[in-house]
Amino acid sequence: MTVKAHSIAYGGMMTGVSMMLLGVGTLFEVVSGAAALLASLVPALFFLRGEARTGRLVYGATSILAVLLLPDKFTVLGYVLVLGLFTVVRFTVNWQRKVLRLACKAALILFWVLLSVLVIRLGLVAELPAVSPLVLAGLTVGWTVFLVYYDFCVTRIFAGLGRWLSRFH
Repeated sequence: MTVKAHSIAYGGMMTGVSMMLLGVGTLFEVVSGAAALLASLVPALFFLRGEARTGRLVYGATSILAVLLLPDKFTVLGYVLVLGLFTVVRFTVNWQRKVLRLACKAALILFWVLLSVLVIRLGLVAELPAVSPLVLAGLTVGWTVFLVYYDFCVTRIFAGLGRWLSRFH
């Protein structure tokens, strides 16, 4: 089996692992965020091994399958639009240039704020329309702060995963 075929086969198995994690998150609402976070780390394994194309394919396949098959769309959209997307962008953009790094992070923050406003306005979370506008603004700010903190923490997680994978590669 060639290296490329091996990588694609491994990617298919890891797509199944991602789907299983997201499936657990849709069954048990308590762990939905953790399941989406763990599923977003799966494509990172390929990026860290230098197989960026396979990492993007795993993210894409997991996203499409999750949207089509899983019942809890909120957890799925958290993976597709925030956590998994962050992983792909994090490894696709050339982070060596400071201006590009700051522009990309600013764009992600703006995207997350707009996504939060959209989720609130469309009423995708049943409890939110009954809340005052001041509380909704606070939730949007809190969500954005959480995602910035997530960016900070995941950067360290990826560095640790890279060192760990280099031991087995």
